[in-house]
Amino acid sequence: MQARYLGFVMKAINHMRVPRRAHLPAGVLLLAVIATIAAAALSAPATRPVSVRDGSLLVDRPVAPALRAPLPPHKGPLWLCPVDPPRHYYDDFGAPRYGGGFHYHQGIDIFASRGTPIRAPFDGRAEASTNWAGGLAVRVFGPKGFVYNAHLTALGHLGKVRAGTVIGYVGNSGDAIGASTHDHFEWHPGGGAAVDAYPYLLDACRSHPLPTPDTTSAGDWVVE
Repeated sequence: MQARYLGFVMKAINHMRVPRRAHLPAGVLLLAVIATIAAAALSAPATRPVSVRDGSLLVDRPVAPALRAPLPPHKGPLWLCPVDPPRHYYDDFGAPRYGGGFHYHQGIDIFASRGTPIRAPFDGRAEASTNWAGGLAVRVFGPKGFVYNAHLTALGHLGKVRAGTVIGYVGNSGDAIGASTHDHFEWHPGGGAAVDAYPYLLDACRSHPLPTPDTTSAGDWVVE
């Protein structure tokens, strides 16, 4: 704080334009300095240092103080990407599956390393939904429907959640034991049957993911 005001004093002195041979009363000069300092203080942006991840380093950068940052506009039902990067996925909704008997895949498998955070994609309520096929699983109920996340390695926060709250962690529990770790992600509009969430994931994960990844396409795969 003292350094900040010292900076204002130096700025005030540097910006004062008083002729070299001018002889001003000491009181007038003092008032001029105080007025200049006040103007500089009012015009200086309020900043505070925060830690921002830059690659593998934590760098302190000044940012303007603000309330909870608003989410960018979203076209679909997902306010943000449910799985942190790095991740990759493709549109495998409706693909044939044979575990537990033949059936069509009802979700999108988002592959990521074990323990990668899975987040609530909108405000709502998170509930555990563990079962033999999905293993550790969580449903998040929101204003337009619910999402189902399966094959978790651990559960996160349950109950009332905000968009971005960690509700679990990527794993391969249930009938995915021995397979690559991933989040089996389903979107159920209006609480009904699952629909293809791929276009909504493209909107959420490419437009406004939580951390900003470099996004590329590898064939039909989306790698972020």
